Amino acid sequence: MKLKLGIVLLSSMVCASPALCDTINFNNPTGTLGTSQSYSDGVTAYGFNIGTPNTATDLFGKNDGGTEHGVGIAGSPDNEITSANFVQLDIASIMDPFTLTIGSTQDNQGFSVCFSNTLGMLGTSCTSYTDPGTDPFTTAVLTKPATLDNYVSVTGIGPADAYHNVLLDSMTTIAPTPEPGSLFLLGTGILGAAGAIRRRFVA
Repeated sequence: MKLKLGIVLLSSMVCASPALCDTINFNNPTGTLGTSQSYSDGVTAYGFNIGTPNTATDLFGKNDGGTEHGVGIAGSPDNEITSANFVQLDIASIMDPFTLTIGSTQDNQGFSVCFSNTLGMLGTSCTSYTDPGTDPFTTAVLTKPATLDNYVSVTGIGPADAYHNVLLDSMTTIAPTPEPGSLFLLGTGILGAAGAIRRRFVA
């Protein structure tokens, strides 16, 4: 029993960090949320209207069934994200690569993902998904640029209307694949600990 417990505890250390092996859902709470909303793993969402300068605006939590769930912008068409605004996430606490799942992408509703180091600035390192093709749509694995690693934003593509709006559904961190040498060391450590526990149990 002690041997099994020891192995389980050591194995669980692989995903012990709160930023590893985790999905953050943005569909709760619902309704008008204010200009910022905190979620798990130290991630906070902010709402901004695009202008000169960009101005803070209320977020909207949506959970209407189907793929109509996630966080958008209150008062925007369908309370979703359009090209006139963006939802920005503080991801300073996230150490690993991640994917974003975007909902309400029916009818080729596109969006852009941008990195920034300044709250309220959309960013300069952007990837556009003009024709997601599925609803919801999950991005390729995103890695924070070394110099733009504090915020990631989602904005719509196309006219700022109900035919070109999306929702930020969720964020999933991707644990790095261990190198063979690291796996060998982990395996050796587990076997050594198991042996020590077994000797203690037999004695």
